[in-house]
Amino acid sequence: MSEEIDRDELRRAARTLLIRPLLRSGGPTAGIAATIRKPQHQRLLQQWFERNLGWNLIVDRDVIRLHKIPAMPAAHPEDAPDQRVCVLYCLAAAALEDCGEQTVITEIAKKIADLCVARPELGKYDDTTFSERRSLVEAIRLLVNHGVLVPTRGDGATQLDEKQYIKGDGDAIYDVEHRNAALLLASPVPPNRAKRPGDLIREPVSDTAEGANRHRRHQLMRRLVDEPVMHFDELDEDVWAYFKNQRHLLVSELTDMLGSSVELRIEGAALVDDDLTDIPFPRDRTPQFAALLLAEAIAEQPHPVDEPVPVHVLETAAEHICDQIRMRNIKTIEGKDLTPEAALGTALKALKGMRLVTETPLGVFAKPALGRFRAPARRAPHTPEPTLWPQEGDSSDGN
Repeated sequence: MSEEIDRDELRRAARTLLIRPLLRSGGPTAGIAATIRKPQHQRLLQQWFERNLGWNLIVDRDVIRLHKIPAMPAAHPEDAPDQRVCVLYCLAAAALEDCGEQTVITEIAKKIADLCVARPELGKYDDTTFSERRSLVEAIRLLVNHGVLVPTRGDGATQLDEKQYIKGDGDAIYDVEHRNAALLLASPVPPNRAKRPGDLIREPVSDTAEGANRHRRHQLMRRLVDEPVMHFDELDEDVWAYFKNQRHLLVSELTDMLGSSVELRIEGAALVDDDLTDIPFPRDRTPQFAALLLAEAIAEQPHPVDEPVPVHVLETAAEHICDQIRMRNIKTIEGKDLTPEAALGTALKALKGMRLVTETPLGVFAKPALGRFRAPARRAPHTPEPTLWPQEGDSSDGN
């Protein structure tokens, strides 16, 4: 008798894998890992991720790994830690190959220093420098989050040990999960063969029509599940044409497996889901509050989409933002004195991170999705929200 599929369990498993693509069998993820290991769940999940996203799902005894490959490199610097932390993360992962079942920060630091001597272009690691120790601990925390390093004294106690190391007088001990470390790398191109970041995710595309369509499908679905919004003007013409023909099938795949809704507009599409692609906005923090005020100010300005937002609009908005923040008895923003320039810079950084605006030498261009921050009461009477396609005569070939 075949195993009955629990659709709710399957959905939770798929959603968890998108959020945490590397799961350990023990600890807080043990329950969902057991769900994924159910034979029919495992088979359906592997088939769904491979067919729709081109991602390989590895299910081992001790670890589950979804090899997520993005449709494009990080769109904004805020999408990843700073460069030094990324370098130390990779070096720490390499150093762990020569570690035993347990290690300490000072051992990792020494091995990293040795690796840097062999590769001068990486820059010397100097553990006498506060900023270097802090960056290393940030990289190690990422390895802990990814299940490669497991604090032996409990996470709370280990974080105290890490803080002591940053201060220059302390250490922390971890168990090393070597299998997890071996499965970290998901890029199709090995880093030592990539000349630039974009090369890491370069994948071979079959020269057949079926292979080309499979590649287009993967690129579209990756954007939808990984990006806050997919703007149609950023798509190649052939990819856009494929989406127009296959939109119903693609949307159905996402809604059936993930339980999310897909919002379709004239300018783009977005998977509407607080846990997956959506960034909570606004948050109860000054930078996000400033970004929300700037988004509303830009959205309310009637200017052509192919022209930058006038400087005077941004300057006026910055003054208003400062006034609103001061009303909360706040005098700083991101560690700087609260000035219109500082508020504007902080707000723009947040909006660029959400891909709501782009900044060029010509000025700030608003992306269509920014229009969602326009107050409904200020739209012309009886003006409906724009939709992607007319309700009548809308059809798809379903292939």
